[in-house]
Amino acid sequence: MPNFQTAFLKPLAYPLVFGDTHFLCEAFSPRNERLVMASIQGAKLLLRVMPKSDGTWLIKGDKATRPSQVPLLQKALIDFRNATQAVEIHSNIEPKTFLHVKRSPFLKELDFFAHAFNPEREIWLEVGFGSGRHLLHQAKKNPQIQFIGLEIHKPSIEQVLKQCELQGIENIMVMDYDARLFMEFLPSNSVGRIFVHFPVPWDKKPHRRVFSHGFVEEALRVLHVRGTLELRTDSQAYFEFSFGVMMALARADVHVNKNALLEISSKYEDRWRKMEKDIYDVTLCNEVVSKPIAPMKTLHFDRSIDFSKVLKGFRTETFRGEGFFVHFEEIYKVDENSGCIRLSFGAPERNEKAYVWIDAEGNARYLPETILATKSNSAADQYIKEWFHGICY
Repeated sequence: MPNFQTAFLKPLAYPLVFGDTHFLCEAFSPRNERLVMASIQGAKLLLRVMPKSDGTWLIKGDKATRPSQVPLLQKALIDFRNATQAVEIHSNIEPKTFLHVKRSPFLKELDFFAHAFNPEREIWLEVGFGSGRHLLHQAKKNPQIQFIGLEIHKPSIEQVLKQCELQGIENIMVMDYDARLFMEFLPSNSVGRIFVHFPVPWDKKPHRRVFSHGFVEEALRVLHVRGTLELRTDSQAYFEFSFGVMMALARADVHVNKNALLEISSKYEDRWRKMEKDIYDVTLCNEVVSKPIAPMKTLHFDRSIDFSKVLKGFRTETFRGEGFFVHFEEIYKVDENSGCIRLSFGAPERNEKAYVWIDAEGNARYLPETILATKSNSAADQYIKEWFHGICY
């Protein structure tokens, strides 16, 4: 990911507009790490200014707020470098490449699905679309279908967004989000097909696999009757695991194919076939009409927080509850009455990384601002609020 290293940073007077970026404020941790809150083309992000043992600084985007379109982060880093008159020691940001940075209309934020998404046609969902060959092919072949592509690999997202524009494909929406969380958000019986092609096997860390009992049950809820969940993998271990998950259901219509030829193949599939590796397809067909669910809300704070008290009472700690955890990682101070806390929370296998920002008036908000109120997130959010209450009241 884009970053640069420097031995000098000129102090900035906040707020500051420099180039295309609005730099809002700066916060400091006890370990001399700095956070710079910035905004570019409506995308809010944090830049981490991290001290190194040799006396230099490493500046990069924070993972919790890193925009899906990498050029936006690169441009913000370029503007920060120029504003602070930093002299790069090492860098992987290239100004000439990003003179015309703009947000893609095909890239959607979680807030869009929470408030503006009203599907008028059938939805097909691809989880982890990689190079995008299959997603782009299906979208062109089925223009009457609304496709949602989920991916967390930034270069893959950039590649698909570019191809949507070059090929004039208008029925794809791309989302940078964990599919296991996103599935809980979709209306019941709203999806026709779910594709999971060549997921990372995670043989040594099976808890990180996309497939699980919870994922399959959620997939069956969002699929309409005769809708399908389709796994394609070159890993025999992943095939056997996923098949076992499906067969553990009380009722299941499962179909298995080996070395089937599809109309389009991924670059990985082409490689596996040259190596004469077997490829497995497992398809689960939904047979049940699921009950509707209430629209999922997002997490927010509705009570003021006294940051000066939080600053005195903060300590790094982890709490583990039933189906969730909360880890308070670090505190950052803008001044005695405002600042933020970095934390991670939610389900152990699919946690959120976020900040709680508190201003001088005691108003608190999560950053990123749109975090789904899933069961695990809601339980963690309740604990976080009780933790603040215990310090402040």
